[in-house]
Amino acid sequence: MYYCRVLEGTAKPGQLEAALQLAQERLEIIKKVSGFLFIQIMDTGDEFITVSSWRSNKDLQAYAESDLARNLLKDLTSLCIAPPRVRTYELRMMVESDEGFFPSDEGGEG
Repeated sequence: MYYCRVLEGTAKPGQLEAALQLAQERLEIIKKVSGFLFIQIMDTGDEFITVSSWRSNKDLQAYAESDLARNLLKDLTSLCIAPPRVRTYELRMMVESDEGFFPSDEGGEG
Protein backbone atom coordinates (compact mmCIF):
# COMPACT_ATOMS: atom_id res chain seq x y z
CA MET A 1 0.00 0.00 0.00
CA TYR A 2 1.23 3.50 -0.84
CA TYR A 3 0.74 6.67 1.20
CA CYS A 4 0.34 10.33 0.28
CA ARG A 5 1.11 13.54 2.13
CA VAL A 6 -1.12 16.41 1.08
CA LEU A 7 -0.12 19.97 1.88
CA GLU A 8 -2.61 22.75 1.12
CA GLY A 9 -1.82 26.43 1.45
CA THR A 10 -2.87 29.90 0.40
CA ALA A 11 -0.01 32.22 -0.41
CA LYS A 12 0.01 35.83 0.67
CA PRO A 13 -0.76 38.16 -2.25
CA GLY A 14 2.18 38.11 -4.67
CA GLN A 15 3.93 35.21 -2.90
CA LEU A 16 2.66 32.17 -4.84
CA GLU A 17 5.68 32.00 -7.15
CA ALA A 18 8.04 32.29 -4.17
CA ALA A 19 6.21 29.42 -2.44
CA LEU A 20 6.37 27.24 -5.55
CA GLN A 21 10.05 28.12 -6.07
CA LEU A 22 10.80 27.14 -2.47
CA ALA A 23 9.18 23.74 -3.01
CA GLN A 24 11.07 23.30 -6.29
CA GLU A 25 14.39 24.08 -4.59
CA ARG A 26 13.83 21.37 -1.96
CA LEU A 27 12.81 18.68 -4.46
CA GLU A 28 16.33 17.49 -5.27
CA ILE A 29 16.82 16.66 -1.59
CA ILE A 30 13.33 15.20 -1.11
CA LYS A 31 13.79 12.95 -4.15
CA LYS A 32 16.65 11.21 -2.32
CA VAL A 33 14.60 10.40 0.79
CA SER A 34 13.96 6.69 1.27
CA GLY A 35 10.56 5.63 -0.03
CA PHE A 36 9.82 8.80 -2.01
CA LEU A 37 7.95 7.98 -5.23
CA PHE A 38 6.79 11.25 -6.82
CA ILE A 39 5.22 14.62 -6.15
CA GLN A 40 2.55 16.70 -7.81
CA ILE A 41 2.24 20.44 -7.26
CA MET A 42 -0.91 22.26 -8.34
CA ASP A 43 -2.13 25.82 -8.02
CA THR A 44 -5.04 28.08 -8.79
CA GLY A 45 -5.05 31.75 -7.87
CA ASP A 46 -3.06 32.03 -4.63
CA GLU A 47 -3.94 28.48 -3.50
CA PHE A 48 -1.59 25.54 -3.94
CA ILE A 49 -1.57 21.85 -3.18
CA THR A 50 1.33 19.43 -3.08
CA VAL A 51 0.77 15.68 -3.05
CA SER A 52 3.82 13.56 -2.38
CA SER A 53 3.55 9.79 -2.69
CA TRP A 54 5.52 7.33 -0.58
CA ARG A 55 6.23 3.61 -0.71
CA SER A 56 5.13 2.99 2.89
CA ASN A 57 3.60 4.77 5.86
CA LYS A 58 6.90 4.26 7.68
CA ASP A 59 8.76 6.13 4.90
CA LEU A 60 6.20 8.95 4.88
CA GLN A 61 6.30 9.30 8.67
CA ALA A 62 10.11 9.34 8.69
CA TYR A 63 10.02 12.20 6.15
CA ALA A 64 7.20 14.04 8.00
CA GLU A 65 9.22 13.96 11.24
CA SER A 66 12.46 15.04 9.56
CA ASP A 67 14.10 18.46 9.77
CA LEU A 68 13.72 18.64 5.97
CA ALA A 69 9.91 18.49 6.18
CA ARG A 70 9.69 20.70 9.28
CA ASN A 71 11.90 23.38 7.71
CA LEU A 72 9.98 23.31 4.44
CA LEU A 73 6.69 23.74 6.30
CA LYS A 74 8.16 26.56 8.43
CA ASP A 75 9.50 28.36 5.36
CA LEU A 76 6.24 27.94 3.44
CA THR A 77 4.26 29.24 6.42
CA SER A 78 6.07 32.58 6.19
CA LEU A 79 4.81 32.92 2.59
CA CYS A 80 1.20 31.97 3.40
CA ILE A 81 -1.71 33.78 5.01
CA ALA A 82 -2.04 30.89 7.51
CA PRO A 83 0.02 27.77 8.18
CA PRO A 84 -0.50 25.22 5.39
CA ARG A 85 -2.71 22.26 6.24
CA VAL A 86 -0.94 18.89 6.09
CA ARG A 87 -2.71 15.53 6.02
CA THR A 88 -1.73 11.93 5.32
CA TYR A 89 -3.79 9.50 3.26
CA GLU A 90 -3.56 5.85 2.37
CA LEU A 91 -3.69 5.51 -1.40
CA ARG A 92 -6.58 3.13 -2.05
CA MET A 93 -6.68 3.20 -5.82
CA MET A 94 -4.54 4.46 -8.65
CA VAL A 95 -5.49 3.89 -12.26
CA GLU A 96 -3.51 5.07 -15.24
CA SER A 97 -4.19 5.02 -18.94
CA ASP A 98 -2.63 2.46 -21.26
CA GLU A 99 0.04 5.09 -22.02
CA GLY A 100 1.01 5.22 -18.36
CA PHE A 101 1.24 8.26 -16.13
CA PHE A 102 4.80 9.17 -17.07
CA PRO A 103 5.49 8.83 -20.80
CA SER A 104 8.64 6.82 -21.46
CA ASP A 105 10.45 9.81 -23.00
CA GLU A 106 10.21 11.91 -19.80
CA GLY A 107 13.04 11.88 -17.32
CA GLY A 108 15.60 10.57 -19.80
CA GLU A 109 14.35 7.00 -19.53
CA GLY A 110 12.86 6.58 -23.00
